[in-house]
Amino acid sequence: MILALDAHKLALKEKTGTDTVLSSFVSHLNRDNCRDFSQIILYTKLPISRSELEELPANVTIKQINFPFLWTSLGLSMEMYLRPPDIFFSPSHLMPMRVPGKSCVIVHDVGFLDYPENYTQKDLFYLQQSVPRDLKRASLVLVPSEFTKKSIISHYYTDPNKIKVIHLGVDHSIFQPNHSQAKVNQTLNQYDPKISHYPFIFFLGRIDLRKNIINLIRAFAIFKRQTQQPHILILAGKPGVGYDKIMKVIDENKLDEDIIITNYMPREHLPVFYSEADLFLFPSLHEGFGIPILEAQACRTPVLTSNCSAMPEVAGEGALLVDPKQPDAIAENMKKIIENKSLAQQLVDRGQSNSQRYSWQKFTDESLRVLTALGKKL
Repeated sequence: MILALDAHKLALKEKTGTDTVLSSFVSHLNRDNCRDFSQIILYTKLPISRSELEELPANVTIKQINFPFLWTSLGLSMEMYLRPPDIFFSPSHLMPMRVPGKSCVIVHDVGFLDYPENYTQKDLFYLQQSVPRDLKRASLVLVPSEFTKKSIISHYYTDPNKIKVIHLGVDHSIFQPNHSQAKVNQTLNQYDPKISHYPFIFFLGRIDLRKNIINLIRAFAIFKRQTQQPHILILAGKPGVGYDKIMKVIDENKLDEDIIITNYMPREHLPVFYSEADLFLFPSLHEGFGIPILEAQACRTPVLTSNCSAMPEVAGEGALLVDPKQPDAIAENMKKIIENKSLAQQLVDRGQSNSQRYSWQKFTDESLRVLTALGKKL
């Protein structure tokens, strides 16, 4: 039985979101969970050597498809036509135009249906066309949360029997709280000097409207006005949709000196920033899962996140939940966590316990189990 995987994003140097899911899946392939497949093929767009990846089982091969444009739609489709595997697996909702008889796709969220105004016209049109198409074509649909499963069924009337919930994970070998002072200093000193001199609140994610950054900034402004706390706010992520509007809100609230935008932050720096933060603030409007919640919890950082979509499901009892559309409520809960050490410690303990329920090894093992069952299904 041959399993083929669209792995072209393994070549990306700055991995976020679904790219992390792909790389974590591949790095947790091993002889035991791959034993039911005679071959697992990782299709790539750019050359990748085995030495660049974690140690892979012998039955995993890397195959580069040289195609100059429309790589997935044409190049990968041609490969599926000429040399069809038994199962094709896409770690995002994107599938080639042609797939073999059995295929599996991960749909991470359908937030574009609830918040279309937070997407570019190009991205919105693409998602509106591709997601329903691939939901119908896929033999099996993996989703990261019960919330996403219910959303897909509600919006697209997809057969619940073909949707499987498999939670994403967190790498506990990387995301942990214990760092030497030398490592902390070395990491923080690569950014704005203020980070080493002021306590900070941390956010990780794309700096765009989908992540509710405007309400986050307004809440921080209220927090600063109502308290005497010296905290600065660190926004770690690339600029996205509505970035100009976000910068305008920062300027209107006179927060230029209190907010630091780092742009993309390498994965190896994240555990230090999580651990050193007094609060991880993640009041997103919509998440299909919310990996940063677990990463912060694993680093023993108190978490404040939203009371909607998949975030309560993922955070468990290890976070305070708030209405993301209410800056006053966000600010009030920020104040509670920062000023109430007992509450913060309670969230830290519960959060770390909650994060232990998730791992990338569990995600990979369970995904391969259902892919094996799909391959054996008549």
